[in-house]
Amino acid sequence: SHAEENKRPCEHNDWDDVRTRHGFKLLRCRVCQGRWKLPSHEVPRCMEFLHDRCGEGDGCLMLHVRRKKSNILERYERFGNSVLEGVAPRIKRKAMKHAASRKTASSSSDEPPALLEEEVSP
Repeated sequence: SHAEENKRPCEHNDWDDVRTRHGFKLLRCRVCQGRWKLPSHEVPRCMEFLHDRCGEGDGCLMLHVRRKKSNILERYERFGNSVLEGVAPRIKRKAMKHAASRKTASSSSDEPPALLEEEVSP
């Protein structure tokens, strides 16, 4: 489903800044994966949140937009196949393989796996 312009998809306040294109920001909720398309100049970011000082949570009137978006592997582990819609086939395979290996093998390394930035099919 496509994000509806200016229609907030949920009441959560934990957003990833997915992309900016043609004067619009696409935000994705980290809690429910809802997408929200806003004009770039109408994204009221909470400056206190950016400095880890906002205690208002979902009740804050400003938007809590993360500096670094969650990647496809993190989202796949949390939300499953629904996040793979529109994702390039090689990235889908990587996400599924990564999740399967984390479930079946205990890693002897404390180093986290290399994570991919999200890639979307044209």
